[in-house]
Amino acid sequence: MEVQVIDKRPPLGAVIALAKAERDALLPKWRDDMAAMSAEVARKYFGALTEEAVLDGVEACVNLLSIGLLRSTSGGIEPAAWLQTFRAAGVRGVSKLAVELIKVCDALPDYALVYSAKDEFRPSLLLQLLSQASKHGPARAYVFLMRETAERTEIKRQIQLAEWLLGNTSSGRIARRDMDRFFGTDSPDAEAAIHHVISLSCGAAKIDPYAESFNEDGPPEIAPHDLQVTRLAPKRLAEARKRYEDLVERIPADLRAALLFREKTWFDRFVLPTARPRKAGAPAEP
Repeated sequence: MEVQVIDKRPPLGAVIALAKAERDALLPKWRDDMAAMSAEVARKYFGALTEEAVLDGVEACVNLLSIGLLRSTSGGIEPAAWLQTFRAAGVRGVSKLAVELIKVCDALPDYALVYSAKDEFRPSLLLQLLSQASKHGPARAYVFLMRETAERTEIKRQIQLAEWLLGNTSSGRIARRDMDRFFGTDSPDAEAAIHHVISLSCGAAKIDPYAESFNEDGPPEIAPHDLQVTRLAPKRLAEARKRYEDLVERIPADLRAALLFREKTWFDRFVLPTARPRKAGAPAEP
């Protein structure tokens, strides 16, 4: 019986309803444990045990436990399985499922900056999640958390690729000696660092991919985030592709996914064949 779908209760509400229907002997213990947990949350995150803070703590407790239950079924709506999980793990165990999931996400970077220090003013992910749950329900908050984790995982991979290139290629090591000169900062955007190093490593750029002379066939084209696209004659294009493929073979396998964007490789996005000259009266290429 999919109680969550029928009456729109949060997963915890569905579990308690089923437990009451079955006259579960653990209900009094769960009530006491949830009361203690709500008080802890109210003191820690809402600053006091006023009536308003306690109500906020109760709501936060319900949402955290609901997210933990959703985690136990990988987001599936399975009230019977949730009840079994609650019986086996208890209030603290189910809460731990949610907290561990949040900690994994919170440990990941949310900005793709290379060699950046920890941001002391970074917003609390837990409070963002509780706000999402309060506004849209724990199911939406769980989806938000999983999406945020996936996005941050990609950001981490991008940073790791940039750091690998800066430490394991001649072009990267040169750039690393004077990051401010090449990027204007000691903590450059990871995508800019990747673009700079690969452009030089594969021969798409001879000296500086941001110099005006970068594109020998005309003014540089601009890709998203102002990363330059270069066009090469067939022979140089083939040579650059070979050098790129050789470089990719050296990159650790788990980092290569950072070179893909909508299934296109870095090379196919930023290094293109020289545009053919148009015949008089012919329409421009799209």
